[in-house]
Amino acid sequence: MKGVSTYSSFIRWGVLLSFVLVGIIIGFVISSNTEFVNNAVSQTQAVRATAPSKSIYPITAEGKSPFVSVVEKVRDAVVNIKAERIEQLTPSNRRWMQFWGLPVDNPREISMGTGFFFRDDGYILTNHHVIAGARDITITLADRQEVRAKLVGEDAASDLAVLKITGGGYPYIELGDSDSIMVGEWVMAIGNPFPTQGLDRTVTVGVVSAKGRRGLNFGEDTPDFQDYIQTDAAINPGNSGGPLVNLEGYVIGINAAIASSSGQSAGIGFAIPSNFVKSVVTDLMTKGKVQRGWLGVGLDNIDANMAEANGLPSPRGVLIGQVRSDSPAERAGLRDGDIVTKFNGINVEDKNHFRYLVAGEKLGSVINLEVYRKGKPTDLAVTIGDRDKGLADNQETTQPSTNQRVQPSPNEVWLGMVVTTATQALADQYGVDYHEGVIVTRIEPGSPADIEGVTPGSILIEINHEDIGTESDFNQVKAQLQGRTKAIAMIGYDYRGNVRYFAIKPN
Repeated sequence: MKGVSTYSSFIRWGVLLSFVLVGIIIGFVISSNTEFVNNAVSQTQAVRATAPSKSIYPITAEGKSPFVSVVEKVRDAVVNIKAERIEQLTPSNRRWMQFWGLPVDNPREISMGTGFFFRDDGYILTNHHVIAGARDITITLADRQEVRAKLVGEDAASDLAVLKITGGGYPYIELGDSDSIMVGEWVMAIGNPFPTQGLDRTVTVGVVSAKGRRGLNFGEDTPDFQDYIQTDAAINPGNSGGPLVNLEGYVIGINAAIASSSGQSAGIGFAIPSNFVKSVVTDLMTKGKVQRGWLGVGLDNIDANMAEANGLPSPRGVLIGQVRSDSPAERAGLRDGDIVTKFNGINVEDKNHFRYLVAGEKLGSVINLEVYRKGKPTDLAVTIGDRDKGLADNQETTQPSTNQRVQPSPNEVWLGMVVTTATQALADQYGVDYHEGVIVTRIEPGSPADIEGVTPGSILIEINHEDIGTESDFNQVKAQLQGRTKAIAMIGYDYRGNVRYFAIKPN
């Protein structure tokens, strides 16, 4: 019995130890899992704590939107503009209205837009198209007070205008540096969309979508000089003339237009850069109009063939199509056929960009041009003239072109054309002005010369930067260029007597 008792005791102790071991193991597992969960929670909290710094949305250190402080800083400087016009009836319309017994008073037309104080002494900037032709202009301030405004200066070519109200101490927004703004930066538009609905000082937010938008067409209100900032901040009817501000509260543009099939915001709005505004606002305030720079040249764009023929790295720049006599360009030594690639160190994109740069300079200022002449770069210093005076009788225009086609010649052709030494008799035969060179007598339809716009009667005076006086000169240059695949630069006169510049790409 004692042995049995001892054995039973051993069994009981074994079972007890087993339970103890199982408990220790379970406790260890639970402890490990608890630590794992705590670590996971800790890591999750860390991720949540750092998430705001990785957000694409701008927030302050306090977790607030930075737009709030900007709005508080600039909103009261924005004003509502109401412009009243009198539409003049034509005599015919007046007679018809009299015939039908209708009132013959000239009808009133009211337009509404936005503006903002850019100084504390009552000066307001807006778009020209907001107040164009207005007889009375009324400004509604942030406190809903209505005051009459005086038109100080206007400029349809840039779509800008300056107004003035009496008094001082007004809240205002400073003009910033639009050149420093980068594509992708946050911006805010403030204005009065849909004015009849009382949505004054509406704030919209977006980014700078692009810069340097030119050559846009907005109908009869299209300005001559364009270098727009594009933004997706909502701009709607009534927003015209309002400020586009950056996160520092500076005006970097004046909202002016939209691209939309419906007439309402489609996320493509355009603002006049503040740096361009600065270049004209002083003239508007002191003279009432803008005095612009002028060179006295005809302009044309550069295509890929022209760039290749002149040794340019890319088809950017502007071709000087014609230098007018006794113009700033002629006095500086610019020549027909020169290609301007830089303007005071700024890369010239195209003719619209060049006109914009020239017009922004003041009378008497000296600018430096980088010019490609006969395939080689050179530098010229040009003194800017007065555009109004220079364009009194002439305007900067591009050269016309024509694509007259005739039957192909059975004779040997080069680049699709046949030439002979120009004479007065041949010039008379083709009805063109005589110039020393070679006259084109036949053009092969669809040939490189035909595609480029060379026509019978064209007189060529330069090929591949070599002067051409006779058919012998022509044949000599042609022999040197046999097998060439790059575009070939040529200068000549078309049948109207205009200087033409060709870049003919061999087949």
